[in-house]
Parts: sequence; C-alpha cells; structure tokens
Amino acid sequence: MKINSYTDSLRITPTSSPAVQRPAQEVQQVPATRPVKSDSVQISDEARRMSAAPRESLDPERIAELRQKVYSGAYNTLDVVDQVARRILTRGDL
Repeated sequence: MKINSYTDSLRITPTSSPAVQRPAQEVQQVPATRPVKSDSVQISDEARRMSAAPRESLDPERIAELRQKVYSGAYNTLDVVDQVARRILTRGDL
C-alpha cells in the first residue's frame, strides 16, 4: 500500500455574523467548598478465610529451580499451554 503525502492549507470561513456587543451580566461568586472524600472497602468472608489459611511457602532452592526452568524455556510448549488453559477453564477463573 502506498500513501502519497498530501498537504492542503486550512481555510476557515465565517459562518455567522461578527460578534455583537452584549451588556455584561452580574456574576455572583459562591464560596468554594471542598469535596468530602469518602472511601470504603468491603472484604468478603471468603477473602477473610483465604487470608487466615496457612500458606505454602517455597524454599529458595525450589524458587531457583523454577526460575531456571522458565529462563530455559521449559514451559514454552503447546502441551504446557494446553494444560494451563484446561485448568483455567475447569476452575472457572475466566
């Protein structure tokens, strides 16, 4: 596809008559008020249970092993992508 450059000067033509002088209107000033800031958070019972549940922690050796697998491309296969997609659909995370 070839695009040729095209330039055209902008032309402005008046569509109405020149401005008409109007008498100034009186303006009342209203004192500025600051908006009231109000934030709230609601934590569900499920979230409370999840935060109270014991967490499995990975030791640094396991983290290093997984990191090396990611860097080496061990998870860049169609089989892994298929397994992840199936688990997401099964769990309903979408």
